Amino acid sequence: MASNPTPSGARRRTRRPGRPTGGEAAVRDALLETARRLFLARGFASVTIRQIAAAAGSSSATIHYHFGDKLGLYRAMLDGVIEPVAEALRRLGDPAHDEQVDVAEVVGLYTAMLAANPWLPALIVQEVLAEGGRFREQFIEHFAGRLAPLLVAIFAREQARGAIRSDLDPRLAALSAISMTVFPFLALPVTRRVLGLTVEGDAAEQLAAHTTRVLFEGIRPVEGTP
Repeated sequence: MASNPTPSGARRRTRRPGRPTGGEAAVRDALLETARRLFLARGFASVTIRQIAAAAGSSSATIHYHFGDKLGLYRAMLDGVIEPVAEALRRLGDPAHDEQVDVAEVVGLYTAMLAANPWLPALIVQEVLAEGGRFREQFIEHFAGRLAPLLVAIFAREQARGAIRSDLDPRLAALSAISMTVFPFLALPVTRRVLGLTVEGDAAEQLAAHTTRVLFEGIRPVEGTP
């Protein structure tokens, strides 16, 4: 009697460890999406690579192949979202950028990024800003440490051009702009219910315009400014 052929599932399990059988981009995206969901629900420390892999229908070896370890996975989640903003800030802050730098464009960039990724602020608070945040050093080194100087340079350049008040510290002006841009997304679970606010569709653009208007009403040069 001929032996039964090896089941297709068994053949898949004998593949080379860490090498996904499907499209690598799709596998990678599924792992990132699953990790975001689990990190937000349970916290970084409480989620294992094995749990992420199982929830994504993948394997621990695949996570190691794509990201190295859990911190690498976390970094990849942020890098895919923040890098386009960093590139835009580099362009705006480039001395060769002859056109006047538009702070409203910076606010719009951040607002659009957060509207497309509303999970980001809560995850940063949970794993970076909270006491004992496990991703704090990596976040400072790979993200905040690169973005903050670019943003401050833009505000300093605007100040030198007379577009914002000369008596402001560009570092604090940049901090105020980011605070005003990020907080509405942190507060959204409450403000959505009590104020009926949303960041979907045109609402994100309206929020960016409102933030810019309020920001500039506080820092625009006024007659008699020292």
